[in-house]
Amino acid sequence: MLSALIFDLDMTLIDSLEACTVGANLLARKFGLPEKTESDVIKAITLPTKEFWAELWGDFREEWQIFFRDTVLAEVFHYTRLFPEAEDILRSAKSKGLLLASATNRSNPWHDLAALDIAKYFDTVVGASDVPRPKPEPDMIMAVLRQLGVEAQSAIYVGDSPIDMACAAGAGVRALGLAQGGSSPESLHQAGAAVVRPSLADSRDVLGC
Repeated sequence: MLSALIFDLDMTLIDSLEACTVGANLLARKFGLPEKTESDVIKAITLPTKEFWAELWGDFREEWQIFFRDTVLAEVFHYTRLFPEAEDILRSAKSKGLLLASATNRSNPWHDLAALDIAKYFDTVVGASDVPRPKPEPDMIMAVLRQLGVEAQSAIYVGDSPIDMACAAGAGVRALGLAQGGSSPESLHQAGAAVVRPSLADSRDVLGC
């Protein structure tokens, strides 16, 4: 019996592609790096911070992260928006008595969910700084399961990348892959997705809401 839905955030519930691209290019101009397109950014958007920068520019420097954290984040957050159907799905799931959680490589997810006015739907949230190993390791989802008090077979993890699917598979949780984040259906299946849908809007049959 399904008891809990666990969501990735970026490109699953939250359309953050424009915000990440604008932010990356503010940083690029600051440090004299090549500017990036949305096509470049979407390939890296699900990675932890250091790997994100390394994917874009082949390097990671602490000064980049400090500038991004202290200057860029506040400037670009208004480019971040929910996917149109996201809140209705969360509201419907909650009304059916499902527990809701997020496992995300964001470092401060409660703050971001509150800013988007959807924190009220979540029973727990685990971010990259809350576990020893971020995705694709299973630590986040396993932490969520412990906090919710549910078994792996009673949950579904919803994500948009092969990293998400591998994380779910490692935790023994059924994974729903969404192709809206730029990953192909084939890559999502190969990484462990039990079901793949084109978008969150097409996933209601799997989520039951």
